[in-house]
Amino acid sequence: MTRRNISKDWETATWKGSRAVQLQAALAMTLRQRFETLESLSELAQRLATMPRQMPQVPRTKTRGSSMSRTSR
Repeated sequence: MTRRNISKDWETATWKGSRAVQLQAALAMTLRQRFETLESLSELAQRLATMPRQMPQVPRTKTRGSSMSRTSR
């Protein structure tokens, strides 16, 4: 990989660089592609909305000196 390619890769690692790449990709899409993408994202949103929400089961552990392990009196 050349120094120029490495530099270009790092440009997309920032919020601003990532956003610029996303905008370029969106502008390169045809109207049909945009509608197809919108439709697939809408379907995904509907599927995610119907999924049950599950809270992860995190075991409680006591740690010394931690304010989290103190019980209220």
